[in-house]
Amino acid sequence: MWKKILSVSRNEFRALFKEKTFILLLIIFILMTIFSTYIGWSTKNTIEKVYQETVIKLKESGASGIPLDTFLIAPALSILKNMIVYIFLIGSLLAIIIGHFSFMRDRIAGISKIVFSRTISRKEFITGKITGIFNVLALIISVSFIISYVSIILVTGHPLSGNETIKLLIFYLISLAYLIIFAMLGLFFAISSRSESLALVNPIIIWIIISFVLPQLTSALNPSALLNPVSIQGVAPHSRFFTIIQEVIKPFSLSENYKELGSSLLGVGPINTNTLQIIINNSAGILLILSLIGLLIYGSIFSMKKFDVCEEEVDG
Repeated sequence: MWKKILSVSRNEFRALFKEKTFILLLIIFILMTIFSTYIGWSTKNTIEKVYQETVIKLKESGASGIPLDTFLIAPALSILKNMIVYIFLIGSLLAIIIGHFSFMRDRIAGISKIVFSRTISRKEFITGKITGIFNVLALIISVSFIISYVSIILVTGHPLSGNETIKLLIFYLISLAYLIIFAMLGLFFAISSRSESLALVNPIIIWIIISFVLPQLTSALNPSALLNPVSIQGVAPHSRFFTIIQEVIKPFSLSENYKELGSSLLGVGPINTNTLQIIINNSAGILLILSLIGLLIYGSIFSMKKFDVCEEEVDG
């Protein structure tokens, strides 16, 4: 059984790296990972220069009570804050493409019509596909982790502490789980949709709802927070309607839960050095992510059992 599953998984791993769309999005994502550290470091340096110039002018004018430079106590991981946005936008879209091509490639080629005439079962086949998807995503996240880890050391000039390394590792593990959700969405619709276009359009619509619509509703009291990993506290319009919308939808907003957890781990906003406390505080969001993974994996396996191998050629 496992030999067949691993065989399907290896074939899936190799096949994905032959897809041009996947390669293009992968290159973009890796480049964004590289630039994320530089952008964060450059922004920090620019603000610090402005602060130092302001301090000099204040001293020259005889001012007292000069505020401290908050960047001096900012965690090293905070320069990676842009990765939160890159993963929940670009990374999730890449994951949908991975899941979509995983099964749609076989449907278009007609492989799904003959594969079950062999000694492999549907469960073994779909398990191999899912395992292959997991492996590809794990490789991408591992490369991103290494790039982030090395680049932080290069720009800060000192190694990360043990606690910082653990936080960075947990952040990327949570990010992997987040991407798996979208990959499973792509796989589920690739199996269950009647046409190739719907198989891609449906998960893209859900991606738009998760990434833009729900965050817009939950950040209605603070519109600048939609694509901002930093929780900005400011004067918000007093509206009971928006408050109720936020309270009801936010616990179920996947992207908002991911952004909050990522921000806490990377030290963006209020600083919490206790990693365990961060996990406990965001346990509801972690449970939501894991629940959706389980639900979508079950949905994909169930759809595979109901898949009609005698279907006509898939429509465009």
